[in-house]
Amino acid sequence: MKKKVLITGSCGFVMGNFLRKAIYERAAYNFVSIDRVNSNVINSMYWNKNHIFHVADIRDRHVLDIIFQFEKPDIVIHGASETMDINNFTTSNFVGTQNIIDACVKHNVERLIYTSTDAVYQASTNPIDESSPINPKTLYAATKAAGELLIKAASQTYGLKYNITRAATNYGPRQMSNHLIPSAIKSILNSQNMAIDTKATSDWTHVFDYCSAILTILENGVSNETYNVAANQEFSNIEVLQKICTSMNKPDALSLFADDSEAASESAKLLNTDKTKSIGWKPHYKLKDGIVGTTEWYTNNQWFLK
Repeated sequence: MKKKVLITGSCGFVMGNFLRKAIYERAAYNFVSIDRVNSNVINSMYWNKNHIFHVADIRDRHVLDIIFQFEKPDIVIHGASETMDINNFTTSNFVGTQNIIDACVKHNVERLIYTSTDAVYQASTNPIDESSPINPKTLYAATKAAGELLIKAASQTYGLKYNITRAATNYGPRQMSNHLIPSAIKSILNSQNMAIDTKATSDWTHVFDYCSAILTILENGVSNETYNVAANQEFSNIEVLQKICTSMNKPDALSLFADDSEAASESAKLLNTDKTKSIGWKPHYKLKDGIVGTTEWYTNNQWFLK
């Protein structure tokens, strides 16, 4: 009998792509998902007969309890996260995560998989493994780190089994246009100027690779372990913009992007991914190829950028 996996945030960038991948590849699970469906994610909704979808807000304990009682999930992948509205960081990422933990404990969920971020780590000149210190610098990162601590506390107190993923910067289809790559594609398509920090660097990881990592952790993850997920491809924003212009066959479009660099640009954190690779995962997308596929998707789906 297939185990049932409940996914939170299923209309978001990562979890929306994860559901599509898992269902397309006929993963050996039954999927049910929840999302509160605000205006920022409605275009990413995935209607499919092979998964059950509930409109729900993780901040609503009562509704969560009803869904868990009705669906009886074996495993929960908690991907719901507020990334844009600073006023909801604490209520969604902290209180919402505690509500998910409480529901998992109450309804005897076998394992909780929590999607976190490499932003929880403190900067380092050396590759960062999962035992490295955390020192979040933004409110978003702080609330994600707090969610990790809540889960670990629940493991100690109630025996909740868990996995945590800490992912590098993701890109790919269905990402909202407030992020660099879709925003740049939109600017090129509309011939609009855009000011960015050209010197900032990121470790760019295709969302399909991240989804593959989550699926690998779902299938092979060791209980109570944290896993870094990154392609270890560090590029500056200006290098990414050059690749976008080239892939769209518009080299002159680079002039649309004005430098808005701060005195201290953000640098990528190099993640050690040996632990994740040890359970059977590896990245497949080189940035050049990933950019080509991403620009093609947005060019063919310009409605998504409106």
